[in-house]
Amino acid sequence: MGIVRTVLGDIDAAELGVTNAHEHLLIRAGVGVMLEPALHLDSVDKACQELELFRKAGGRSIVDMMPVATGRDAAGLVEVARRTGVHVIAASGFHQAKYYTRDHWIYHYTVEQIAQLFIDDIEVGMDRHDYGGPIVERLPARAGVLKAATDQHAILPIYEKLFAAVAMAHRRTGAPISTHTTYGTMALEQVARLADHGVPADAIIIGHVDRNLDLGYHKAIAATGAFLCYDGPSRVQYYTDEAIARTIAAMFEAGYGDRILLGSDLAKRSSRVSYGGGPGLGYLLNVFVPRLKEQGLNEDAIQQIMVRNPARAFALYHTREQAG
Repeated sequence: MGIVRTVLGDIDAAELGVTNAHEHLLIRAGVGVMLEPALHLDSVDKACQELELFRKAGGRSIVDMMPVATGRDAAGLVEVARRTGVHVIAASGFHQAKYYTRDHWIYHYTVEQIAQLFIDDIEVGMDRHDYGGPIVERLPARAGVLKAATDQHAILPIYEKLFAAVAMAHRRTGAPISTHTTYGTMALEQVARLADHGVPADAIIIGHVDRNLDLGYHKAIAATGAFLCYDGPSRVQYYTDEAIARTIAAMFEAGYGDRILLGSDLAKRSSRVSYGGGPGLGYLLNVFVPRLKEQGLNEDAIQQIMVRNPARAFALYHTREQAG
């Protein structure tokens, strides 16, 4: 089935089990925290409390999608994984340009230099200081997924450079690429850009698709061979759980059940039980999965979404049987 790279080491993809495909366990600093203090998720103890809710609900693995230089806490993720027993996959790659100041190294390093930082994250170990520089102190813990991002209906010039770097890192390491879309836009363009750089569609996971519940659009994304991550359950400011569950059920009816992943993306203190908010990391399995069953998905379909699809999507590409 393939190998998945977690912060505590490589595991067989079959060991992933029930997987939350998009979350943010810890955010220790960065422009995002400066702009929105609610994003400051700096407590390892609280991250462990939150993951315990996920584990008790049946969760086994979680993907932390904080990429480089945005507050990623590699050492904290290692501690959380050790204390909870939950498999944690960490991210390299990049986020939206708004999370980097104009003098940041993403603007003046070459494609090759940026790609090498991503490659070293995956093959050697993540920097304890999240590339805040000038000293790099690599931990044994390695990243297992690459992130890429675009803005709403726009791919800025800086993203052309960063997409090239992410693609280069993928070709070298086999790490899958999981993307940020802004309100679900630019998904097809993301797949096309990465394809231009030699990335196969089934190595790509398109994030936040449920912020744009256009069923025809979702079918078009799935038809490319990319995975779709529905990571908006509980976030009613975008769409209701019922609307998201109906769309997922319709995707199964259309024959795209093997392309679907689920996440929760609860990146604010107000979304965490451990910080006095809610709904917390137990919500996805305790509340949303039953809503999928109400829409007619049987237990095998749930296993496909939560277990079998993540095992394929997050396996290092060159370790997958027959390349996926």
